[in-house]
Amino acid sequence: MKTALIVGASGVVGRELVKLLSEDERYAHIIVWARHPLSFSHPKLTTQIIDFEKLSQQKLAKVDEVFCALGTTIKKAGTKENFLRVDVQYPTEIAKLAKAAGVARFILISALGANPHAKIFYSRAKGTVEQNLRNLHFPSLHIVRPSLIIGQRNDFRLGEKLFEHLFHCLPKHWLQSYRPMTGKEIAQIMIEQAQSSQLGEMVYSPQKIANNKEKNETN
Repeated sequence: MKTALIVGASGVVGRELVKLLSEDERYAHIIVWARHPLSFSHPKLTTQIIDFEKLSQQKLAKVDEVFCALGTTIKKAGTKENFLRVDVQYPTEIAKLAKAAGVARFILISALGANPHAKIFYSRAKGTVEQNLRNLHFPSLHIVRPSLIIGQRNDFRLGEKLFEHLFHCLPKHWLQSYRPMTGKEIAQIMIEQAQSSQLGEMVYSPQKIANNKEKNETN
């Protein structure tokens, strides 16, 4: 059985990862790096309280894979600099620790439209962290790019609520590319891909995820 590390366990996707992996018989031990203790508990779960400003001093126990669900918004972060710290710097430093520790598989939540050369700040930041991870040459790198993540949050996001309601008015050919996904759906995809024996980089867009889901339901 495997051991997994989850970073970003307090978010919409991270909370689902913790629950699903704790109940998954393929995993014997789940480690969470967090700023604060979790409200969720399980015999297989160990929470380590981490100072993310001192990640370079952190020791990473031997794990089979890392699930990175770190992410914030500029509104919540307050400044672009703080946003980049959470969405780019922290995941990059964690990935470097994982690579040095011999972790074979890294699974990252990114975003649709991620591109290090994008004009849009958010897309450029997501593209930058993806590129940073590519440069580390993990044996297996999985990048999930959802459009909109829906679920219970601690903060209210008007733009996301509006898009969630307007989505059903989009033309049919847009639906697969921009379909909102729940935190649980994304967590399930991340766990599913962590079982893959494929090597190299795999990127999952909403359309690719929908196609794979249809294929699995047909088989």
